[in-house]
Amino acid sequence: GSTALLVGLGLGLQDFFKDLVAGFIVLWERTVTAGDIVEIAGTVGRVQEVGLRTTSVFSRDDIVIIIPNQSLVNERVINWSQNGKSTRFTVNVGVAYGSDTKLVEKILLDCALGHREVESKPGPLVHFTDFGDSSLDFSLFFYSYNLFRIERIKSDLRFAIDQKFRENGITIPFPQRDVWMRNQDSSSDDGYERSALNS
Repeated sequence: GSTALLVGLGLGLQDFFKDLVAGFIVLWERTVTAGDIVEIAGTVGRVQEVGLRTTSVFSRDDIVIIIPNQSLVNERVINWSQNGKSTRFTVNVGVAYGSDTKLVEKILLDCALGHREVESKPGPLVHFTDFGDSSLDFSLFFYSYNLFRIERIKSDLRFAIDQKFRENGITIPFPQRDVWMRNQDSSSDDGYERSALNS
């Protein structure tokens, strides 16, 4: 019974000591410090405190997440604040075929430069990324220091882009498909008739 108790206690303390050692590593190397914006396992948050065994992170949903320190050492962690510079982000948008692509580029740049939390140096840029199935696809790249609330900035840009597109007659299309349907009674040579459906 004593042996079983000691084995169970040892197994229980194994993770504790792993977290403790990882805490010393994090504090020594300073890969993560209080105030940093980090992304771990798909969750973005601001580091509140780095302890010996656990680290507390304040998420964008205003929730405090307690992370074992071994996760900061063993898993992939993105520290957005590590370089001390602004970070680049992206807003994607598609426009209808036939749209004035140069006007689309100008509108996207104007919307980005018109936001007070988008950096002018380095400035935003627009890439014509692809000829999509139903749209001409563009990506707006911009830099910002507000890493923690970047989703709000992206939302502001989307509102501004939608308004400017409406004012300039630029359409954001919805997916469309052409479907060929067999008509047994058709007098045409191939026996098919074409029908356009929206999806």
